[in-house]
Amino acid sequence: MPMKKKDIEKLLKKPIVAVVAVTAPDGAPHAVPTWFEYAGGQIVFHTGPEAFKYKCLVHDPRITLVVDTKKAPYKTVVLKGRATLEEKIDDKRTERMAVEYLGKKLGKAYAKSLKGNKVVVVSFKPARTISWDYAQERP
Repeated sequence: MPMKKKDIEKLLKKPIVAVVAVTAPDGAPHAVPTWFEYAGGQIVFHTGPEAFKYKCLVHDPRITLVVDTKKAPYKTVVLKGRATLEEKIDDKRTERMAVEYLGKKLGKAYAKSLKGNKVVVVSFKPARTISWDYAQERP
């Protein structure tokens, strides 16, 4: 059964490692686990300017992000859209995300190791959302 909007937003605000799927320049699919943030109806994550997913997005900005609970009863949200890319230093977001996903001590240490590095900020507002919540299924 599809999830309600408030339940989708609640799930997207949790620090769950998502899978990002993009299309490679040769047309092959490419999927990779990714940390992300969700705010104001927009997905944001970082990648490196040398990363293959960045090269894929430069070639074709279409993107799919899949977030799921990985535990029964499963909840899943699939977001599809077109990414925008911006290369910049984004130390505050890097630290915020690292702390959210790794905890305070490890997250701060990880963010410090990346301080001052340029990242590619990938963002998109989903054009299409697909969801389901198996807890809502009727036997």
